[in-house]
Amino acid sequence: MSRLTPDTAARLVSGRGEFVADLALEDCLEVCFVRSNVPHARVDRIDLRTPHAVTGQDLGLRAITLEAGGMVPVAWQPMALDRVRYMGEPLALVWAEDRYTAEDLAESVIIDYAPFPAGTDLHEEAPEGMLLSRTLDSGEVDEAFAEAECVIKRTFRPARQSAVPLEARGVVAKHDPTTGVTTVWTSTQLPHLVRAGIAHALGVDEASVRVMVPHVGGGFGLKANLYAEEIALAALARRLAFPVRWIEDRTENLLAGTHAHDTQITLRVAADRSGRLLAVDARVRADVGAYSVWPATAMPEAAVAAMSLFAPYSFPRFRVQIEAVATNKTPVGPCRGIGQNAAVFATERAMDLIATELGIDPLEIRRRNVVRDLFWTSPAGRRLDSGDYDALLALLEPEYLQLRAEQAEARASGRLFGVGVGVFNEISASGSEDYRRRGVTSLPGTDAARAVVTPDGRIEIYTSAADAGQGHADTYRVLAATELGISPDRIDVIEGDSELCPEGSGTFISRGAVGVAACVLEALREVAKRDLEPGTDVTHVHDPSQVYPSGAHLAAVEIDPDSLVSRVVRYLAVEDCGRILHPEVVDGQIRGGVAMGIGEVLHEAHRYSPDGRLETTTLRDYLVPLTTTIPHIEIRHRESPTTATPLGSKGVGEAGTIGAFGAVSNAVADALAPLGIALTQLPYGPEQIFAAGLSASSASPSDEGMM
Repeated sequence: MSRLTPDTAARLVSGRGEFVADLALEDCLEVCFVRSNVPHARVDRIDLRTPHAVTGQDLGLRAITLEAGGMVPVAWQPMALDRVRYMGEPLALVWAEDRYTAEDLAESVIIDYAPFPAGTDLHEEAPEGMLLSRTLDSGEVDEAFAEAECVIKRTFRPARQSAVPLEARGVVAKHDPTTGVTTVWTSTQLPHLVRAGIAHALGVDEASVRVMVPHVGGGFGLKANLYAEEIALAALARRLAFPVRWIEDRTENLLAGTHAHDTQITLRVAADRSGRLLAVDARVRADVGAYSVWPATAMPEAAVAAMSLFAPYSFPRFRVQIEAVATNKTPVGPCRGIGQNAAVFATERAMDLIATELGIDPLEIRRRNVVRDLFWTSPAGRRLDSGDYDALLALLEPEYLQLRAEQAEARASGRLFGVGVGVFNEISASGSEDYRRRGVTSLPGTDAARAVVTPDGRIEIYTSAADAGQGHADTYRVLAATELGISPDRIDVIEGDSELCPEGSGTFISRGAVGVAACVLEALREVAKRDLEPGTDVTHVHDPSQVYPSGAHLAAVEIDPDSLVSRVVRYLAVEDCGRILHPEVVDGQIRGGVAMGIGEVLHEAHRYSPDGRLETTTLRDYLVPLTTTIPHIEIRHRESPTTATPLGSKGVGEAGTIGAFGAVSNAVADALAPLGIALTQLPYGPEQIFAAGLSASSASPSDEGMM
């Protein structure tokens, strides 16, 4: 549980936070997992070679099968039994009094594998790995292409990536035989959903599992899943009657924590002579790894990407084939901008290509196509009730024109200088109706808050969320102070305790300023009606409607001609997250998101060998940005309050990352345009630029290319 008191921020920045790894339980045993070192095989034998070890079979864990609309349900065993489907899948665990001994014991375990040939289906229920296949079609798409003056066709692919939070995952579990309750401390964004998943896998009532969340050092969606380690440690604590602890190292984090963004998008886009969009025909194919993960399933990466294509633009005809394919890679789960990063990357690159083809300025072509008539429902079903895209572009325009002038001077002196724009909107705070419409039953979609007046007149706010660096406490404290007319120092926020906090969805999809804030507001208003009487204890549940914050981002990039390293030299984010509840928190989320997006566009990528072995298992191989590579991020706001929330607020947690996928990728492409180099696959690092330069040189011998 995190009690987020007024001094919490000071404690965190001074190194006095209390994370899972800081928990000191008496007689706690250290756990180490034995993981598959092959990507796909039958398991013939496991020789544990020590009594301080168990397999998934020994723990008796129940499989979890997730279903969603149109998706093939496949079972997930928290620990593999007779078959492994990705490198890093847990097969057994060992325990000892210290981590070093546990690691030695894990290395002594012998496993006999019978590898399967490449291409063997992972699941009998899903031939060729197809977990989801569906088509959205507005009709008359082919007719629109037949009338088009301009048609472009490209395939875009982001890299497979990890969230890489500063704090990796960690779990501590303890069983009380007197009460029958197993308490699990875990670094998660989903306390109540993790409790439900653990209880299901153990075959016990939810009341016999308590999930508590200490301080969390970043989540970004990686911690918005139920993991095998949470289930296994709960089971082991019940078996041994001793507390047990597992703290993930960085290799495990990169190997066994969920991956993201591995979604290929093939586009055909039709436009008229003026650059107005007529139709989009797309195929979205997501590599979702070996299993569906609880609770989001394997569907969101592909489905959200499809719904997000050209979402800020008004056009009449749309057809998209949506596919989610299982492979022998680490499972894919939520990560900041799930599906939307891939969609914005493809969309915004395509908009620049159309502009080039028709000789129209990139900013102007966006101005001609953005949505203006609200309420607007896109051909993919995205319902926009608020936003002012013309205003976003207008706020961007002065810097855009200035950077174009700087670019002309830079190019005249032979420098590789590019300017890029990215326009987007994002999903925020999906409610139960949104999930049920998509056939998702494993996510409740509701949020909740409880307000208590203590005997000494303090206000305690308990929420269904779990702060992972979003600044919940500061935001809700400001709300409470405003509604109740008292000092923020008299308000505490408590999150991340499945016993004390009201049940809800957790922290993901930018729902904190929408669903959770609405609950806090209504609970506080009830407290105010009772004149802050000590003993007042009220709970409010809110089922939010999905809203769509938006933004327009501008980036300038310069590429070193020798090293081919791209450096972002200017960045401006213009954001519309509705009513701003806490300006400092909002700007912090935007800056952090942009930094993450810059890293994912320019550096970050997982690599697999041809036989399915992950090759990027350290931060020497998986490159993340340094603070020295992130420029000052300028921010401007345009508030277009939504009518769908009591406060008019919309989410902002993922905006920075999504916008950067458009702006930075376009800036790099623009810098390379004079050389005839075309890039369609992320990351846009030196290796990719060099390879594309060689390809351009061979395709056009008359061009000088990179060298």
